[in-house]
Amino acid sequence: MSSENPVSSEHGDSVQAKRTHFKIGSRKSKLAMVQSEYIKSRMEQMYPDFTFEIVNFDTKGDKILNIALPKIGDKGLFTKELEDALLTNRIDFVVHSLKDMPCQVLPDNLIISGVPEREDPSDSLVIAKRWVETKKSLDDFEENSIIGTSSLRRISQLKEKYPKLKFETIRGNLQTRMSKMDDEKKFDAIILATAGLKRMKYDDRISHILPPETCLHAVSQGALGVESRRNDFEVIRMLNRLNDEETLLRCIAERTFLAKLEGGCSAPIGVNSCLTKNSIILEGAVFDLEGTKRIQDRFEINFNDKSNACPIIPAVSDQSDLNETKNIDSPKRSFKDSNEENKMPKRVKVENSDQIIEPSLRHFCFLADLNIDENKMIKAELCGLHLAQKLKEKGADLLINEIKLVVHGSF
Repeated sequence: MSSENPVSSEHGDSVQAKRTHFKIGSRKSKLAMVQSEYIKSRMEQMYPDFTFEIVNFDTKGDKILNIALPKIGDKGLFTKELEDALLTNRIDFVVHSLKDMPCQVLPDNLIISGVPEREDPSDSLVIAKRWVETKKSLDDFEENSIIGTSSLRRISQLKEKYPKLKFETIRGNLQTRMSKMDDEKKFDAIILATAGLKRMKYDDRISHILPPETCLHAVSQGALGVESRRNDFEVIRMLNRLNDEETLLRCIAERTFLAKLEGGCSAPIGVNSCLTKNSIILEGAVFDLEGTKRIQDRFEINFNDKSNACPIIPAVSDQSDLNETKNIDSPKRSFKDSNEENKMPKRVKVENSDQIIEPSLRHFCFLADLNIDENKMIKAELCGLHLAQKLKEKGADLLINEIKLVVHGSF
């Protein structure tokens, strides 16, 4: 797929002379296609001399629509088939909703190297057409009104604030869910990610955007993640040009927080993050399934502080082997082993008798960028680790394990 003679694009990026056509992997759903078309358009603008083609795949999560997501299992539910194609060189990179990407494991030799500017990460209330004239928010619904959502995180938080309402699981693509609510009248309203509604041009159906104090959003919600092969530095450089620094840093913090808690689709975990001029702030919480208990806290870290300025760091180091180097034989790389790859030596290859040394590729919860200030990425990662540790000290581990036992029948 690559040539022996590297050349530069008009933007100065090193690319391979014979690889001017790139295949983009995507799920078949309309939302996935909209997202992939957006990335394709961005790449065409940045690299007008190259061509880009979208290749569609069905994933396990697309095929199983009659079971709630937490009961299916969350690792690779919407990604495995796409990643298999990437690993076997059938495609060059994959466009994902970043919230679908596992935080603790990633197939060997893959990395997330493109994270463009995030869409609104909040959740939105969409009210059935038959009620839009009389109801504007969840406060307006009568007792036992049925609200649909596919997320335990949303259900747990909204049960706490609206105990009189009934929350039930709804699956399917956006159009299917709308039809179940409007045409089949199975739901009085549904809760959906604001980003998906906006990308699909359903802005006019948003009745109310839920604020963080009502519903903390999912980790990485609203962000896209473009996955590539770890050793394909030409594509990594190309995709890095998509990256939005604020989005990348916030997602590093959020994903690290979730990975450290060992949560996923089966655990109701919500976050809210923001960047100031000199710091990153992360708020996070774990909820029980009935909406009767929450463990919540926040953490802020200054980009200019030295690492030893934070008193929680020793506790993290003592209780975790996140920084230990291990030999990995499994085709899956775990979050706990990620630091081995962070220390990966520079790759050397010989082309035309000249040595070309590729840069070392450090990643943060599998997000990688060759240009953004590494200190900021380190601090974002530490922010997620510290907040997770604070919640663990309050009993988050026990609560998460209790939830997994109920959902899966085991930890």
